[in-house]
Amino acid sequence: MKRALIAAALLAAPGLPALAQTSSAMNCSRFDAMNAAAQMAAVDAMRSGMSAADKMDSSKEMARKVAASCKDHPGMMVEEAMKNAMSH
Repeated sequence: MKRALIAAALLAAPGLPALAQTSSAMNCSRFDAMNAAAQMAAVDAMRSGMSAADKMDSSKEMARKVAASCKDHPGMMVEEAMKNAMSH
């Protein structure tokens, strides 16, 4: 499993700037439809553009918090859900 995540991360690395752009414009319903690895990749991509990234929990924990924040708000933007998750 760990090898698969590493391989996915290496394959996704060249596309991270594009993923960051699409992640910031992504709504919660799209985020909720992703599997856990894709959610972590989206969180990682968004973290790279945030000044408070060093104060955030791990990507796995942030993805879990964002998913919880998105749960009842499918139209909310993931970037807003991430900011909400950071404040709690």
